[in-house]
Amino acid sequence: MVDIHDIRNINQTVLLHLIRERQPISRAEIAKMTGLRPGTISSIVNRLIRKGVIYEGAEGPSSGGRKPTYLYINAENAYVLAIDIGVRDTVYAVSDFNGRILKQKAIVTQGKPQKFLSYLALEIEKTLKSDYGRVKFAAAGVSVPGLIKRDVGEVTVSPNLEWNNTPVKNILEEKLKMPVFVENDANAAAFSELWYGPLDEIKVKTLLYILVVDGLGTGLIINGELHVGSQIGLGGFGHMCLEPNGEICSCGRKGCWETLASESATIARYHRLMNNRNGSITTSMTDIIALANRGDEKATAALRTTAEYLGEGIASLAHGLSPEIVVVGGEISGAWNLIAPIIRDKVKSRYLIPSIAKIDIRPASVQRPSLFGAIPIALQNFF
Repeated sequence: MVDIHDIRNINQTVLLHLIRERQPISRAEIAKMTGLRPGTISSIVNRLIRKGVIYEGAEGPSSGGRKPTYLYINAENAYVLAIDIGVRDTVYAVSDFNGRILKQKAIVTQGKPQKFLSYLALEIEKTLKSDYGRVKFAAAGVSVPGLIKRDVGEVTVSPNLEWNNTPVKNILEEKLKMPVFVENDANAAAFSELWYGPLDEIKVKTLLYILVVDGLGTGLIINGELHVGSQIGLGGFGHMCLEPNGEICSCGRKGCWETLASESATIARYHRLMNNRNGSITTSMTDIIALANRGDEKATAALRTTAEYLGEGIASLAHGLSPEIVVVGGEISGAWNLIAPIIRDKVKSRYLIPSIAKIDIRPASVQRPSLFGAIPIALQNFF
């Protein structure tokens, strides 16, 4: 059940997204676009003004009554840190309160988790001291693949990273001296759409996010709020079985969606088509997409098969979740012109009543969505 605090956070997220995209904007314009009551808007606005997150600027022209006062995001009030821990590399970024990335760096993800996190914190500390020595940081948002105990910020298990019971929050908070909030990478990616997605979707009730990276994760937004499930959070649908006799997944089961439609699966598929089973040719998802765009048949075939499996999985989820929007993120969205018709046709052919329950399937609004999603996660917890 959504309680009063959840409703406040949902409305706050919507309002902040609208202000940052349309500033300067008046309370009346916010009410018109969101459908929120004026009293609700004033309550949230006043709280955010007291917090220093937004401020009132010049008055606008009167339309017969009181002159409207325009609202702005106070971008320089404080900065936030976003960290996206990936299987191959980890990216960290500095953002202002507008959600604009000011600096971004990447390091290789390697070594034992505690040692790596200590090294990561040291690299971040060097950057902050040299470039942002006089800046206040409100919080850090961390995106990581796997099951998360979000109340303590611990990675319970991450098969792709091979991390278990890793106290990410404790390690980074001790080193960085700021609040740290940890979230699953697919959830973070879904959250990026609340902050960077199209404004015409601001009233969308249900959004399903499919994050295609080394693994495959899903994030679900219901009524503007991340659905996180139990204490360790929503595990995602990447481990639902599509082929009972398929390949063994990192989770130990056979034929998971991840083994068929992830980046790793696509790259392995391309290697098989190239008779390169021992991996003697190093290929990335970006390489395969570039080859397909130049008309390479094997690269195109690998991507088309991945699109078929993506469509199959999305269709299965659509039956139970009936989302209004499905977003596909990750490097594969760079091949959207190729994969979109296949995904949509597959969903349409599998969906029970496509003429009634229409689903909009589109690519992600940002590149590296789990990094961008870590920004509003830090901001939301600070607010």
